[in-house]
Amino acid sequence: MRPSDNRIISDRDDATPRATLGSVTRDAAARLLELVERGEADLATIPAVRADGDALALELGGELALRWRICVLRAVIADPPDSDAVRELYGELVDRYRAEPALLAKLRPLGDEIRRLEQEGALPSALVVRSARRKRP
Repeated sequence: MRPSDNRIISDRDDATPRATLGSVTRDAAARLLELVERGEADLATIPAVRADGDALALELGGELALRWRICVLRAVIADPPDSDAVRELYGELVDRYRAEPALLAKLRPLGDEIRRLEQEGALPSALVVRSARRKRP
């Protein structure tokens, strides 16, 4: 190359795919969707991939993240690690989605299911103390 030539020299050819922020986000969304679909089909798969799914849900947010978190909650309901895990996780989700009524509404049936399972004795009844909440107007 001549010193006067202003072209950028690269050993990369134009056929090599380039990562962009958009493609990274799409890749994360595709990965989380895969985990959600796998989890919805078989809750037993959730514990092995929970850390990855939680990180992706935190990164992406939105309805797909809620679907992941519902899968996690259903997996914990199916096999609770301790007596207050289900209520604690449900409470965290309600707190997280409190400002998003449409997403919060999707959690209400799970709350009803948890109460029913507690009444039937299938889940331990636990009282989880949460932080002080602001008063409703």
